[in-house]
Amino acid sequence: MPFDPASGGLEKGSAGKVEGIDRIKRHILAEAEAEVAAILAETETAIDQELARAGQECEHILSQAGQEAEQEAELIIKRGQGIADALKRRQALEHRQALADRVIRSALELLAQRPASDKAELYASWIRGLGLDQGVITLAASERDQLADQILKALPEGRFSLSDQAGDFSGGLIVTHDRIRDNLTYDMVVRDYRPQLARAVLTQLGLDGEGEGQDG
Repeated sequence: MPFDPASGGLEKGSAGKVEGIDRIKRHILAEAEAEVAAILAETETAIDQELARAGQECEHILSQAGQEAEQEAELIIKRGQGIADALKRRQALEHRQALADRVIRSALELLAQRPASDKAELYASWIRGLGLDQGVITLAASERDQLADQILKALPEGRFSLSDQAGDFSGGLIVTHDRIRDNLTYDMVVRDYRPQLARAVLTQLGLDGEGEGQDG
């Protein structure tokens, strides 16, 4: 770099050149700042416009979503109400069925607690109701010893006999005749006619209605 001995430093031309370069740089930077500001302004404007459009779109989406949400909420509420109503109906039905079962069980217990003479006459009347004049009678193990003789005495002498084996049921009897087996046990009646029994019970309780007493 040229050196001026008299001045003890850089030549004036060189110093001016450096200063000029600095000024140019400053101008460049100033223009750059302006350009950056313009770019930023345009960007901010674009962003503002985009945000505005996005905001409008969001409002539209939210409005639509709100409407859909309301519709969905209504559907959910309706479904919930439907489920709740179905649950109430199911619970009511289960409650009625439980009541019917309880009454039927109590009725069977009362039948089992009847005096032996009453049960013997009852069973004999069932046999007579079948129009039979002979047959083999099977009684429950719990009733065989106390009822056998009394039932046979209540029927035509010598026309009916007692099975050697006791039946595996809670009460009632089975009559076998001419290869036909008439099942008059409590178990069969409750099993095969439970809906009718339950409806009759519920009618007595004042709880009868459509579908009540049916197995769910």
